[in-house]
Amino acid sequence: MAGANGTFGLMMLLLAAGLSSLEPGESFLRVVQVVGGAFLVFLAIDAFRENRRPVATGAEREGLHPTLRGVVAVLLNPGVYVFLATTGAAVVAGALEAGGRPAAFATVIALLAGVSLMDFAMVLLGTGAHRVSDRALRMLGDALALGLGVLGVLLAVRGLAG
Repeated sequence: MAGANGTFGLMMLLLAAGLSSLEPGESFLRVVQVVGGAFLVFLAIDAFRENRRPVATGAEREGLHPTLRGVVAVLLNPGVYVFLATTGAAVVAGALEAGGRPAAFATVIALLAGVSLMDFAMVLLGTGAHRVSDRALRMLGDALALGLGVLGVLLAVRGLAG
């Protein structure tokens, strides 16, 4: 979560600093859709494979480091750019109008604190997963991986189709 939250936080801080005046072109967004969709499919396949492996310690784990996975997931997620262009820009603009640049930065920091608090709550809820059977957890993981894969394919196809 550190990679994803840190990257998203950096993007929000850049928005508060005034980078919002740059508008990504259509070709950039199409590339992000295709690459982001492919990354979601990769994550889905990886999740299916991970569900079939015996539980491993951190030293035995293969693949991208979780922090790097979070960074890539945020950078290749078109939803992040849609959020930054719409809701994020509106919230930061409102804070900027009400209290200037310091208020915009304070608003972004408050948003990031809220995201981090929600992530922390999800981790705490996840610690109770040991009370659910391994079979049920595997089925849930497979269902979520399948959904992620379908979204990835749809996103990539949409980006290729234009």
